[in-house]
Amino acid sequence: MSFANRIRMIPRYHWEYVLIDMWKAIVRTNMSIVPATSAMGEIFGGPVSFTTSGRVSLYTILRSLSLPPGARVGVPLFCCSVVFDAVKQAGCIPEFIDISDDTYGLSPDDVMRKRGRISALVAVHMFGHPVDMDAILAAAGNIPVIEDCAQSLFSTYKGRLTGTMGTVSFFSFRSGKYVSAGEGSAILCNMPKMADAIEAAVASFPAWRFHQEALHSVATYAKTVMYNRPWFGTVGQPLGSRLDKSLNLTAKSGFTMRRIAQGDFRIMDERLRTFRKRIAKQRDYAAYLMHTVRLAGAVLLKEKPGCESNYYQFAIRLEDQARRDRLAAHLHDNGIDAAKYLSGIGAEAAQSHGYAGDCPVAERCSRTVLTVPAYYSLSQNDIIHIADSINAYTG
Repeated sequence: MSFANRIRMIPRYHWEYVLIDMWKAIVRTNMSIVPATSAMGEIFGGPVSFTTSGRVSLYTILRSLSLPPGARVGVPLFCCSVVFDAVKQAGCIPEFIDISDDTYGLSPDDVMRKRGRISALVAVHMFGHPVDMDAILAAAGNIPVIEDCAQSLFSTYKGRLTGTMGTVSFFSFRSGKYVSAGEGSAILCNMPKMADAIEAAVASFPAWRFHQEALHSVATYAKTVMYNRPWFGTVGQPLGSRLDKSLNLTAKSGFTMRRIAQGDFRIMDERLRTFRKRIAKQRDYAAYLMHTVRLAGAVLLKEKPGCESNYYQFAIRLEDQARRDRLAAHLHDNGIDAAKYLSGIGAEAAQSHGYAGDCPVAERCSRTVLTVPAYYSLSQNDIIHIADSINAYTG
């Protein structure tokens, strides 16, 4: 790769945390507790509880369900392994469910087949595309359905926001996700008794101390600098790749139980109030790629009728792993950091959580899906360059 392409390299994820955000988090934040009202509460309705991360939220939800020790929780194999870890930390066992290749979400048929051995179900709205919630809720029957909306902020299913259809739901505001507030997560629950149990659990978590918040904010700003141009391609990405190979940073395990940091809450709350226009721009970018990319044999994930995706990531499925990997290398040489998303998740789940190899669609997708940048902070020239580079691939 040329040095010019390294300087211009487009990161796979959007990180937004500038100096003014650090100032807001450290200097302006003087609340002793998170306010009772929030943008999340106003937008989604119902009580909202805030924790420091999505995995803490999932852990809290599972504990609030009062499941017996060793209860099996249905999770899609095709999702981030931190979901499996949160299930395990809550004293439960992941039961792996296959996916539908037209949504990358839970397969209702596989839910139905495995329903008799699970006590709860996690439905992940992958890449921002809503799961077929009607079919999932019907297949689940009386089993609680937890919506994982970490990637689906403001996506809609038949006119309803994701996060409002299951028993309970949670969102993530970690840097690299949409709002990119540093850390943070929200839990939504419209069942009063369960919502009270969740809020009581969250209230028992320790709050951040001032020096912890200050260090967290400075570290978030420093990492954000490394995840943006010109430092990403020249320092951040090469260093991160080396560290991940030696330390396996993507296989995260364990977490600290905390409430949301006050600075992260402030940034998240301010951004949410005007965030729909940013998602509208991202949907425009995704529409451009959808109509412009012409790659023989590739499958692009389209919206289902009546649904709107926020297109958290733009997914391309190739015929086989070798072609997927060659396209990733081609884009990298052209200054585009694409992700071989969840490659190897089957082996990781088998090694750490006893996965038995009964999710063939998920395994196939983990070998063949590539995601490319399409987030709202890119320029129009960036999106054109991404589309042209994909179309120039001949491998």
